[in-house]
Amino acid sequence: MTRRNSDGGFTLIELLVVIAIIAILSAAILPAIPAALDRSRVNTCRSNLTHIGIALRMYYNDQGGYPPELAALHQTGFITDDTLLLCTKTGAPYYYEVPQAGEPVDTTVAACVAPNTPAGERPHSFRNSLVILQRGGKILEVGRRGAVTEPGTETKPERASLQP
Repeated sequence: MTRRNSDGGFTLIELLVVIAIIAILSAAILPAIPAALDRSRVNTCRSNLTHIGIALRMYYNDQGGYPPELAALHQTGFITDDTLLLCTKTGAPYYYEVPQAGEPVDTTVAACVAPNTPAGERPHSFRNSLVILQRGGKILEVGRRGAVTEPGTETKPERASLQP
């Protein structure tokens, strides 16, 4: 003997099965969200440092030296959006060290935080890394599970090179 539901609705068991399936799928996807958000912050940081590197090079070509602070790039019009000079996660200004003549090309010029910041206090905390702009123009992610950089993600030195 079969029972027919004359009103065409769902049974309680069918609703519970659908809710269980949705819960299992969301539990499988949820752990990937923080990693994706952190990856997007790293890419934004790379993009900001690329703009800063190009602006520093233009400033050097026009002014004959580097600015004493990154804010001077905005004040002089080399960067029109001052949010490029701020960390997207913390809102703090980027770390900046004025390049000196004769420094090696792998010297850190700008970074999302100071290079000596402990891993747990870096803005890319999920990856325990920071993104730096070197004097030679390379942009690297440092501290990510022992890796210094990811292959193919540096900018070409001739595009953003800070060499005079």
